[in-house]
Amino acid sequence: MKNLIKITLSENTYGFLIGALLVSIPLRYAYSSVLLIILLAVALLSSFYHKKEMHKGYLVSWALFFLMVLSLLWTENFGKSLRGLERQLPFLIIPLAFWLMPKLSKSVLHSSLFIFSAGLSVLALASVIIATVSYGTSGNLDVFFYHDLLLFLDLNAIYISVMVSLSLLYMLFYRKRTIWNNVIGATLLIFLVLLSSKNIIIVTVIAGFVGFLISRRLTRKKWAILALIGAVLFTILYYSPLKERWNTEFSTDISDTLTCDGFSAVYPWTGTTFRLFQTRIFYESFQENEVWFTGFGINAAQDRIAEKQKEYFLYYGYNQYNYHNQYVQAFAELGLLGFVLIILFFLMLARSYLQHKELMILFFILIMASVFLTETYIWRQRGMIHFLTLYCLLIHLFPTDKIISKVT
Repeated sequence: MKNLIKITLSENTYGFLIGALLVSIPLRYAYSSVLLIILLAVALLSSFYHKKEMHKGYLVSWALFFLMVLSLLWTENFGKSLRGLERQLPFLIIPLAFWLMPKLSKSVLHSSLFIFSAGLSVLALASVIIATVSYGTSGNLDVFFYHDLLLFLDLNAIYISVMVSLSLLYMLFYRKRTIWNNVIGATLLIFLVLLSSKNIIIVTVIAGFVGFLISRRLTRKKWAILALIGAVLFTILYYSPLKERWNTEFSTDISDTLTCDGFSAVYPWTGTTFRLFQTRIFYESFQENEVWFTGFGINAAQDRIAEKQKEYFLYYGYNQYNYHNQYVQAFAELGLLGFVLIILFFLMLARSYLQHKELMILFFILIMASVFLTETYIWRQRGMIHFLTLYCLLIHLFPTDKIISKVT
């Protein structure tokens, strides 16, 4: 019994379990679900032998989940909302697990993120090997880039790019320059480029320079290394399919997207114009239905999207896409309060950063705030678990206040 108690209170246990949970995210959903249950069970056992501390950051997640439950009262599609609510259980479970955990030190952040970084580097190598085999039979260079690179696991390249970006920044700013760490960092850098997410690549570069400026670590040697990395990135990007996608994005006139009364089935949509159009129909739907304070209900906005797309003669296949913007999606489904709660996640993190000056918090804010503009990141299980696990870990390790302390 004493050994069991020791295990449940050990920082090594939580470093391993959190790292394993993060590594399981790109795998089948069952793995992350099982590991989340194990993490909760271990935290629950530990809670009988230590003081529990509640932080306001956890309440944001619980408040968002409670609002989802409350939306069942006004949802336009009760069945869809109920199914959507089942998928959102991590908003309740993950903060609960961290609240039940003992007080942890920063070493847990290092161990869990290093495990995750190593795991992503293995995923990168596996992806490239499989792509190489595929290229040998097809001769198609596209298998090395974007979604095609992750086709064997049916993964979204943008979501994996977010995970790779944060892991790369961690390896760059927190790990010593050993051969093994350099190999992992270089692998993640190449993987990020191959995944070809324009938004995440740009924000990662910005975050890196901000990190160097804040930490005042830009020596001449590091300037030279950064210049070399920049040259390599430019060369890879210039000769990759990403170059064509960037040219298309920057040469497209977005005015039609915001003003046109109709679109043909072959209208040349880009990622930017399609997202702008989705935001446009969100605004129009809310004006027509006046649901600014309630939204349409959790997971119940898709029918409204399909109606507006049909009104503008979009190709019918597009009605399966949501708003592709986390801020807009939360507003559409949960109203103004849902949007405010999404913003509160970042305000809690910003407050924590201002108090502790921890670079990883700043990186997390920059990357997540950016991807929320282009993806409904925490409305999908992989993004949800990734965001909530790191969010709660950072709040747990770098709290701004403790609102409840209880000895058990």
